[in-house]
Amino acid sequence: MKTFHAGIDIGTNTLLLLILSKDSNSKIEIIRDEHRIARLGEGVHEQGIISEGAMHRAHGILLEYAEILQQYQPLNVRVVATSAMRDAANRDYVIQSFEKILENPIEIISGEEEAFLTYHGSKEQYSAPLIIDIGGGSTECIIGRGIECQTVSLNIGAVRLHELYLHDLPIENEQLEEAKQFIRDAISSLHFDVFDTVIATAGTPTTLAAIDLEISDLTSESIHGHVLHIAEIKKMTQSLLSSTLEETLLIPGVHPQRADILPAGALILQELLLHFKIDSCIVSKKGLRFGVTYSIMDE
Repeated sequence: MKTFHAGIDIGTNTLLLLILSKDSNSKIEIIRDEHRIARLGEGVHEQGIISEGAMHRAHGILLEYAEILQQYQPLNVRVVATSAMRDAANRDYVIQSFEKILENPIEIISGEEEAFLTYHGSKEQYSAPLIIDIGGGSTECIIGRGIECQTVSLNIGAVRLHELYLHDLPIENEQLEEAKQFIRDAISSLHFDVFDTVIATAGTPTTLAAIDLEISDLTSESIHGHVLHIAEIKKMTQSLLSSTLEETLLIPGVHPQRADILPAGALILQELLLHFKIDSCIVSKKGLRFGVTYSIMDE
């Protein structure tokens, strides 16, 4: 008999749904892996609340997810919300409206819990990886061995950096230096013990991998495990920062709803790799939603 387990990640930019099945032999299969962009964190840094427009976008996506969940029984569900919800003054009101749609409780998890779950969702076969998860509102850096991990949640993300510094592209040199300094100030004290692999997860590295591979299909299996080298990341980042939004939209593999924040995410990844003196990273299509779903599979 198969049981079904669903994890929903309500992020600053994306709403993600993962459903895994597990049979009597403990074989795990991916049943659904849904990605939608709601831009829930739009304006949160400036206004301190999640807007009615962002809520409306999220409601449509969650109604769709609620219909999907009804198709699988027996089903365990865990729903988590991250940076935008942590920062929003109206989070209780937003959470209640979302819970009514999903008919499941929603946990607003800390940055540290987010990092812990991301680590367990992304580490796979690697023994001592450093995992970089670039979100819309925050970036998590995690290093681990086995089930133990050390986590740092940074209050920088692609949506936040875009709104603060990179909303007008092509970027002026002065703005670029301010954005770099903002990132460098946030990561200046970041230090980890020895790690053997660097894994980058979330929409920024997967999109950069698609650009590097010159493919437009973001569901392609070739993206997961693709190695991004710092030289190519710097080249892509510079190109994105020097392009108009219209030019970025023409690049194969760039989602129309991610195009405006991609330069910010790429700059964060570039600066983190330079900070750690890393030549390359491995792209993962997994991440938080996998960790959330794994966490309920043995309950």
